[in-house]
Amino acid sequence: MRRTLLLAAGGIAGIALAAPAGGTTGGYRATQAPVSAASVVDFMQLARLDGLRPAYGPLHPGVMPEPQEKAEPNMRATLSTPFDPPLGLPDGHLSAPSPAPAQGFVAQLDAARAGTTTSFIPPDTAGAVGPTRLMSTLNSNYVIQDRADGAVLGTVSMSTFWASVGAGVPFDPRVLYDPYSQRWLVAAVADPGLATSSVVYGISDSGDPAGSWHLYSLDVDPTDSTWADFPTLGFDQSTIAIGVNLFTNAGDEYAGFSRLYAIDYAALKGNASSTPTAISIPKGFTIQPAVTYSPSESTLYLVEHGASGAGTYYFFTLNGSTLSGGTSALSNPLGSWTIPGSSDILPQSGGSPIASADARIGNAVFRNGHVYYAQTIGLPAGGEAGNPRRTAVQWVELDRSGAFVQGGRIVDRSATADNGGRWYAYPSISVNADDDVLVGFSIFRSTSFASAGYAFRYGSDAPNTMRDPVTLKAGEGNYYKTFGGSRNRWGDYSSTQVDPVDDHALWTLQEYAGRPSGAGDGSGRWATWWGKIGGPGVPPPPPPPAFELSCQVPRVVGQKLAKARARIRSRHCRVGKVSHVRSARKQKGRVVRERPGEGKRLASGAKINLWVGRAR
Repeated sequence: MRRTLLLAAGGIAGIALAAPAGGTTGGYRATQAPVSAASVVDFMQLARLDGLRPAYGPLHPGVMPEPQEKAEPNMRATLSTPFDPPLGLPDGHLSAPSPAPAQGFVAQLDAARAGTTTSFIPPDTAGAVGPTRLMSTLNSNYVIQDRADGAVLGTVSMSTFWASVGAGVPFDPRVLYDPYSQRWLVAAVADPGLATSSVVYGISDSGDPAGSWHLYSLDVDPTDSTWADFPTLGFDQSTIAIGVNLFTNAGDEYAGFSRLYAIDYAALKGNASSTPTAISIPKGFTIQPAVTYSPSESTLYLVEHGASGAGTYYFFTLNGSTLSGGTSALSNPLGSWTIPGSSDILPQSGGSPIASADARIGNAVFRNGHVYYAQTIGLPAGGEAGNPRRTAVQWVELDRSGAFVQGGRIVDRSATADNGGRWYAYPSISVNADDDVLVGFSIFRSTSFASAGYAFRYGSDAPNTMRDPVTLKAGEGNYYKTFGGSRNRWGDYSSTQVDPVDDHALWTLQEYAGRPSGAGDGSGRWATWWGKIGGPGVPPPPPPPAFELSCQVPRVVGQKLAKARARIRSRHCRVGKVSHVRSARKQKGRVVRERPGEGKRLASGAKINLWVGRAR
């Protein structure tokens, strides 16, 4: 089901600005994107309006547009990796616990949009943390809570929140809190598959999300031939960036490019008229702008998933409205992975597997000079696309040039669909002032219900490592909710953010399976949970045992000596004695024997002796 029709209260307050003008920015085609509608709303007034429209009767299905996948490989020109062969990094598992939650409570339960009987799948779990408030924006409702105890302060349906800028069918919500400007930022898209498709965005007028907001709408396509899906949102102190994927109104096919909207942040904060820049990225797909945790960083960094089979990603920079980079794929030395796909493969107790996420990047943050991101991957590499043996969460840290710094995989290597092993998906990541990293995600296994979880690393932990995953909130029942469709949908994303009060604690908002209502299709209930990890008064656990890379003996028999040497070094081993022995002509210059043998695990730097063929 591609579309959901809803009635939206409110009208459109339009403002006319300059007509679009063409040009280029950093080699990318750019045009002006005039604001088509603008309004000012008060959150608590909208909440009171929705409260006057109680709805009675059975729930009706509301299926959000599915985040379409782009056929892989997403390849333009690919640079050869400087890590040849791959680094062969281990999974980065530390036998040390992640810290326990310091705080936790329910965010939103599966419920109809306020004032309606329409229930949605999936929730699209987005949330942000302010000094005194929490705000979760889901496809159902926008909810503000007291961060001290989770008390709900106000609820507004998503359709009511965006109605004043003409969004008939809003979906895919995003929300961020900027601790430097003390403003809340929101974005979404609206009207899938229709000529009225729009990108909507807004900013709070203060640090209190329960107060007034300025909202805006952009017409996606003046020719009415494409519509926007799956918005991404990031900022630095000069620019707000919103990325969208574009599909044709006729046939819902990928339009061949994505678009990035660059918005003047200073003008937005001052409620001044300004025209965003729309930048087209050929073959682009789900480009993630970073949330920039720096008051002075002048460059906004962006990342994009490349190809699973090649283990690649793209890296961009945005300076004002000038986009650069992204023309060549970069290789991730963690290695390749299998396309996770979006079919129902995530196990749960009671059957009815849950839909997976694809490998698009979930979010990105810039912190202390580095860029971090997380994504769902399928393992093992080289498996059947869309049907991996298990899913895992991959996290990556890059420098300002886009080069790999460190990373790892949160994975249960023994997991299968029916042995109770853990599958991980739908991650989000954030980093605090101490370079501590929190990755939140959902956990799936055949012996329990879908749960919310996270993993943590201290900035002082060994590189490329993550501590043991923790269950934040256990699932409460079997989740089965397709509304007669082909997918038991989950996600499509989650949220993790540093605490703006102390810049040490980290919060995550994750989905878990709520208590079912009834039986059969439609009985499943999603739910979302806030968790706070770390912060003042929560002592860190003792340091883990020293992590040492081990020598994992690779198979080099049959390879030429130069390549064998490089492969041995990449596995944290050393080449020992090299002997030349008589061999068949075709084996000349190639390794015919190695000792110790393939697969042995030895101390880092262990020597491997080689015998190389020479013609008789």
